[in-house]
Amino acid sequence: MSTLKVVVIASGTVIGRVTRAGDQVEYSSADVRSLIESMAAAREWSPAEAFDGLRGWSDGYVEIVPEISVARVFDGVRDGVPYFLTDRPRVRDPRLVAYLRAGAAVLSTANLDLDRLDPARGAVVPLSFRTDGTWVWTDTVTYYLEEHGIRPDEELCAHIAAQDHRCPAVSQAVAERTLRELRRSSAG
Repeated sequence: MSTLKVVVIASGTVIGRVTRAGDQVEYSSADVRSLIESMAAAREWSPAEAFDGLRGWSDGYVEIVPEISVARVFDGVRDGVPYFLTDRPRVRDPRLVAYLRAGAAVLSTANLDLDRLDPARGAVVPLSFRTDGTWVWTDTVTYYLEEHGIRPDEELCAHIAAQDHRCPAVSQAVAERTLRELRRSSAG
């Protein structure tokens, strides 16, 4: 399932959402339905084709952007220290690693975090952010997968499988929009 948001550019206000699951498209309001269906009709697209074709569309006042999902890394935080559950699934999956590494960098940093599973390694865990245009994850996710076999967020894994483990190319414009959305969601 994927969701697009209709956002007022000047204020960042979300005025509606469009969700697609397979060929089924659902709208958050009649106004959003009318907007999407009229654009689809003008292009002779089905609603599902419009969902894909209008991703990133803007008229200068509103834009249609993916609602990004941010992959969680840890299972929780106890006394300010993040942790993994002991029964967290462990895997060795080079396809997952390749997909995660192929994501477009949207926020890079040289800062490193402590390895929470092997503190003797010290601060070796990378913290940069990547995206495929729909999901955002940190290189921390990739590190724990590669070094400790920690399976990433289940919803992210399902998304990657739905992409047949092929990370789509992300344009500079999509990467910039994703970074804006990431900043907007972390501020609110």
